[in-house]
Parts: sequence; C-alpha cells; structure tokens
Amino acid sequence: MSANTAIPSTAGLRAVCDRIALALRSAKSPVVAPEEIPCFAPAALRGDPNVSPDSLKQVLAALTEADVPTLERAIAAIDGNERAWLGFKVVTDPAAALDSEDTDVVAVRGKGMGSADVRPGIFLVVNPTGGRDAEVVFSRPPSKRDWFQMLDVTRGPWMHDEQYAGVAWKSVPLFHRERVFLLGAGTVAAEVERMASMVDFETTVVDYDPAYLNRERFPLSRHVLIDSFDAIPDLGITPEDYVCVLTRGHMYDPQSLVYGIRSGAGYVGMMGCAEKNERVFELAQREHIDRATLEATHTPIGLRFGAKTPAELAMAVVAELIQVRHDRRKAAAAGKSSGRPAFTLG
Repeated sequence: MSANTAIPSTAGLRAVCDRIALALRSAKSPVVAPEEIPCFAPAALRGDPNVSPDSLKQVLAALTEADVPTLERAIAAIDGNERAWLGFKVVTDPAAALDSEDTDVVAVRGKGMGSADVRPGIFLVVNPTGGRDAEVVFSRPPSKRDWFQMLDVTRGPWMHDEQYAGVAWKSVPLFHRERVFLLGAGTVAAEVERMASMVDFETTVVDYDPAYLNRERFPLSRHVLIDSFDAIPDLGITPEDYVCVLTRGHMYDPQSLVYGIRSGAGYVGMMGCAEKNERVFELAQREHIDRATLEATHTPIGLRFGAKTPAELAMAVVAELIQVRHDRRKAAAAGKSSGRPAFTLG
C-alpha cells in the first residue's frame, strides 16, 4: 500500500493567529504572507477584480490590540475544532463602503445602512448549525449590513462577498473538514471528488490500479493505492467519517461494503441497482454481517431524483452527504449549546 497525503491542517492557521496576536500586544505590525491565509493566496484570488494578495497587508495594517480577543477566540475555536471561520473585511472604496445600495429585496435600506466604517478588520464567526444565531466576534460594532455579510462568509468564500461596492469579505474555515472515503476510483468517484470538494468535504480515494487512481483523475484527494480490495488497510476511519462504495463495475462491492461497515464509519453507502445490491448483501452475510446492519446502510446510495449519468449520480451522492452532515450538525448543536452571545466585541 502507498498513500499520497496532502491534507491541509489547521495548525498553520493557529500559528498565524498566535503570531498576529503577539505582534499586536507588542504594538508591532503583523507580517503574514498571503500564502499563509488561503483566501489571500494568489491562486484563490485569480480573476477577483477587487481583492489581491496585497489586500492582506491593508487588513493587517489596520489591526490594533483591540483585535487580540478575536484572535484568541479563533485559537480557542481551532483547539476545540468548533465550526468557526476567521473573516476579513477588505475596504476597496471608502466612499462606496458607506453608501447604501440595498433594494426592497434585501430590506436593509436608508441612510447609515452601508458599512459601519471604512476600516478593514478581522472577525470570527462560530456557527455550528449555519443559522442566524451564530456567535460573531469583532473589535467594534458592525452595521446591520456588515453583520449579515459576516454571517455569509460561513456559506463559502464566494457567497455574497462582493454584494455591495466598496467592501469585500473573505474567510478561512478553522475546523477539520468532514472526511469522505471513496472505495473505487471510477468515473462516478471522480465526479464525487470534484463536487464534494466544492462543498467542503475532504476526500480519500482507494483503489488498486494506478491507471485510475492518479493525480490527473483525482487532483484534490489523498490517494491510497492498495494491493487488492481483499486487503484494505486500516485507514483510521471514525464514526464521523463517510464511506462510499463505488468500485468500478461493482466488482469489489462486497469486500468494500464489509470493510465500510467494520470500519465504524457513521455513514456507509453503496451504489447500484436493487438486484445487484441484494446479491452483495447475500455475499456480505457470508462474512457474518447481519441483515439489519446491511439494510441500515445507504443502499442504494444518494438522494432519489432520477440520476443516470456519472455527473448526475455524483450529484445525488453528494446531496445525500450534505443532508447527513446537516442533520449531524443540527443534532450536535442541540446537544451542546455554547451559551455565548450572538455578537461579542473583541
């Protein structure tokens, strides 16, 4: 077995937050390279008309010791693996930033409904459920419009980040992404990798054939090249992880399904029609997997909306992963409320 690991870690972001806080406590200007904060890396900003890697210097130059509590809360969120984002307010046009461009659709209108000020800054959003009850930490009171923009960074770096002239919003997640293990490196798996990465899943692909499992077909994943599906090694799968059985031609579905169940993954799904899946269940039962456990898997995998092509099937699979992830987060948030205020001044 060989593995190609290129999984990003939050340790680097923690070190950056600590370094910025240390500089601010010493009344020094923080120095951070754009590549150290992914949303300011040149590749991430390619084609962005308003924000460049140099925009990070603008934000850092505006920070003061009043921003230290935001950074301290970010470090605590990283240590606790909370669903938190470190955000950046970038001012691209001071005059436009204070203006209100809102329409009746947005319903935040009138004088003073633009940005609260023309100062760049950093903020933190902790939002376990994706709702409006998020905790927002900032060094000064935001306007209502700014507050909504801050919440939107939790929906991805491209969500409304430049909705209004004069201000752009960037962010980086501070938590570990949910892991999806794709057992099989076929065409559907390649489409799943692409779509899953777009919605913030981290993927690992397992296969025995380097003609299928390679960087050209799976550029975004960790690769695990095995000798055979009869001997998949321990991949460190946990109850928080997802296993998708997608072997080429379904040839190794029985071994992969049994492995997924025995791995302890919280989600195990298998692609295929009812007739094929029944045969796989029968073979799995010979490996002493009881029928109830087999029927508890997501088989056939994915939401039902008539998907047929590889891209459509991948959409169905990833849609189900999103639904399961949402349900898990909602249940976890219901069981553990932070009790923190919705907005905190740093």
